[in-house]
Amino acid sequence: MTNEVSSWFTGEEGDDRGESYRGRGPRGYTRSDDRIKEDINDRLTDHYAIDASDVDVEVNGREVVLTGTVNSRHQKRLAEDLAESVSGVSNVENRLRVKRNDSWFADSDTTSTSTSGASSTSDVTSSTQRGRSASGT
Repeated sequence: MTNEVSSWFTGEEGDDRGESYRGRGPRGYTRSDDRIKEDINDRLTDHYAIDASDVDVEVNGREVVLTGTVNSRHQKRLAEDLAESVSGVSNVENRLRVKRNDSWFADSDTTSTSTSGASSTSDVTSSTQRGRSASGT
């Protein structure tokens, strides 16, 4: 009995269950670019860790080009891996860019720059005016 069960997993005794024929379709069959694109779009849409709202998918001759922006490098790599895992894809060119989330830094830099710039300017103006007053001009 044990040998019979193990043969289910090893493919011994002429049993084909242990071999994988995944990816071996009928002779001459290739998936259409439209079907590949739809599959990739579905996977990007359904994945819980990817915001694909700014991602474009192009498929030409089974080659995929991803363009647009994502929120992180992790999402960029994950999107490429998902596209590559779709049946029929021969190559993925990942042109995705990671959004720079510098709005916090930009706001704080702008605020501090404009505040310090304004106070510096007024300080310089005040000291210049004081210098002119002292010199009599």
